[in-house]
Amino acid sequence: MIRPVVLLASVLVLAGCGSSSKTSGGSRCEDVPIGLNNEVASSLASGYTVDNFRAVKSGDHSNVWFISARAGDPSGGVLYPTWATNKLSDKGTVYAVDRKSLQVAPNKAKLPGITEKDDGAAAARDCARNASAKGS
Repeated sequence: MIRPVVLLASVLVLAGCGSSSKTSGGSRCEDVPIGLNNEVASSLASGYTVDNFRAVKSGDHSNVWFISARAGDPSGGVLYPTWATNKLSDKGTVYAVDRKSLQVAPNKAKLPGITEKDDGAAAARDCARNASAKGS
C-alpha cells in the first residue's frame, strides 16, 4: 500500500515542478518579444549589455508586465534591472521601474504608480537569473 502512495506523491511533485517550453524559471515566467528586447538594447548606457529577458504578469496591476534581464556593466559586473510594459508584444513600450533599470537604460521614462515592490517585479528578476543560470 505504501508504494502506490509514494509513486503518486512523486508524480504530483514532478508535475508541479514543470514549466512550459516557452518559459524558464517557473510557471509565471514568459519570454519577452524581440521588439521589447530591442527597445531596451537600443537605449543602453555606454558599456552595458543585456540578455536573457523574461517577463512576469503583475498580480497588482491588471495591465502590467514586469521585465528583467541579465545586464552586464562596463566593469564586468552583473545586475538584474526591472522594467515594465503595458503590452507584452513587439509594439509595447518599456518603462524604467528601479534604480538599476535607469542605470542600464537612463533615458527610459518611469510608469507612474509602478514600483519594484509590486507583485511580479521580484519574480521577473528571478526568472532572468534562472534563465542566465541555465544558459538560455
